[in-house]
Amino acid sequence: MKLPSLSGDILNNLVDVHCHLSEENIFSEVPKAVKAGITRFISSALCQEEFEWHMNTDHSAMKWSAGIHPNYKKSKESDFQTLVKLCDQKKIIALGEVGLDKRNKDSTWQKAILLKQLDLAANYDLPVIFHVVHQYYELHKLLKNNFPKIRGFLHAFSASKEIAETFSKYDLAFSIGCKHPKLNCLEYIAKRGFLLFETDAPYQKPPDSKQEENHLINLLWNVKTVSKLLKIQVDDLIEIQVGSYRSIF
Repeated sequence: MKLPSLSGDILNNLVDVHCHLSEENIFSEVPKAVKAGITRFISSALCQEEFEWHMNTDHSAMKWSAGIHPNYKKSKESDFQTLVKLCDQKKIIALGEVGLDKRNKDSTWQKAILLKQLDLAANYDLPVIFHVVHQYYELHKLLKNNFPKIRGFLHAFSASKEIAETFSKYDLAFSIGCKHPKLNCLEYIAKRGFLLFETDAPYQKPPDSKQEENHLINLLWNVKTVSKLLKIQVDDLIEIQVGSYRSIF
């Protein structure tokens, strides 16, 4: 996998909107990624241990979100009280990642804890970062009936154009990771103009990568690859992301 060379001017506003910097080997990559032109990272904290790491780690390029994940063993319902404190203290810029995941068979618990967190986000006027695995229509029904004015984004979106059209009814952006949706879906998202980019590092590495895990620098590969697929200039894609980022945060 060859990384693209992009000019510093173009990259002045390039943001990785979803990654996991509390992973020691990933945080150590931040200086290299910043030098390459990635100016900001939104790191996701999913349990008490990760909350504490983010509270004790300061980096000018890092913002962070926190949430109780639907299918992460370290996430616990008891973490909710810490989420309230983080909101009170204005430590986080979003609730997430939260959502629904079919791999967890306890759908009742997932929906209950998600609703509690969506209510928290609404009370503190925070955007939401959604994790969804094979539960898009269930999430759509839940939002339609309870939080139709939700704002935020669907992280690592690789579903169908039909699902993208369904979620375009909400004030939600689509964050494109290294596993891309089909071209017709990408085209629809770009035309709608509510688009973000992420790595989800160390997860979801590029499909042709021989690396053991994903890396922050692969955000450059991601943007360049989407640029080629859509035949849209890289700087134009980043400009779309800038507008989307400002609209959400």
